[in-house]
Amino acid sequence: MKLARALGTTPDGVAFASSLGAMEIRRLREKIVAALYDEHRAAFRRVAAITRTLPTWLNVRITLRAFSPMLAARVAGEMAPERAAELANRMPIEYLAEGCVHLDPRRAAPLVGRMDPDRVLAVVEELVGRGDFITLGRLLDAADPALLAHLAAALSDDALLRIGCYAESGDQLTRAVSALPAARLRSIVHRALSWPHDIRSAGLSMIGQLTDENLLTRLAGYALEANDDVLATLLRTALDDGAVGELLTAVAAMDEPGRRRVAALPVLDDDEIRARLVQDAKHLGLGPLLASLAELRHGWT
Repeated sequence: MKLARALGTTPDGVAFASSLGAMEIRRLREKIVAALYDEHRAAFRRVAAITRTLPTWLNVRITLRAFSPMLAARVAGEMAPERAAELANRMPIEYLAEGCVHLDPRRAAPLVGRMDPDRVLAVVEELVGRGDFITLGRLLDAADPALLAHLAAALSDDALLRIGCYAESGDQLTRAVSALPAARLRSIVHRALSWPHDIRSAGLSMIGQLTDENLLTRLAGYALEANDDVLATLLRTALDDGAVGELLTAVAAMDEPGRRRVAALPVLDDDEIRARLVQDAKHLGLGPLLASLAELRHGWT
């Protein structure tokens, strides 16, 4: 989906990349983004230079009348971050939200870090309302720790899960999740397990990107508070989505009683489910991890 967004097409339009691994697709996408944004940089740099000679109020008026949000975002990427933030703080929220879609992700952090945090939150809420979680996942990298905590506290569980699904940086996503209090984390995990398929998928994607083992252990512990049927549904979601690696990452972070609980799930009596799980784990190089889990359950080979 991210590659399709970069090329202005649909996921079906980039089906040719389905044979590549995740990191290969990411490297391809990053090269495409760099090429597209660098192609006309000189022209946008000249426009940015002109803005330095005009007062802020006039730049805002000219921009809103003569520039689309896309063009404004491209020019902003070539401006001094302080100057770009000064203009952005006077722009309509809807205009800024559309501009974020086209902002060069390599230049977003200095700009976002200098904007009014409440204004950034308003833009984020506008993008949430539009369902543009790909842009939000990209912008997550641009937030400093204070802004991350501000956003994490203000957004709904649903929005956080969907944004986390598209996060670019596992470290940055980990910082955002770590900023939440324990009660909120437990709520998010429970909701992710009980909500529709796409939310469970987003939760699995988030788990696969977290880089703090202690945080993973806490989240896995909250998941174990669910009943067997809910955990069985999560397993089926992981199998259907090709997210067995993410699921086993969470299981590996559990303490031994937790792993025994998972190993004893009745859903693993299903030969087809078990065979699919073993096949996916071996394909991912996670056979030893699955074998250690199987040792905790008699009769599973």
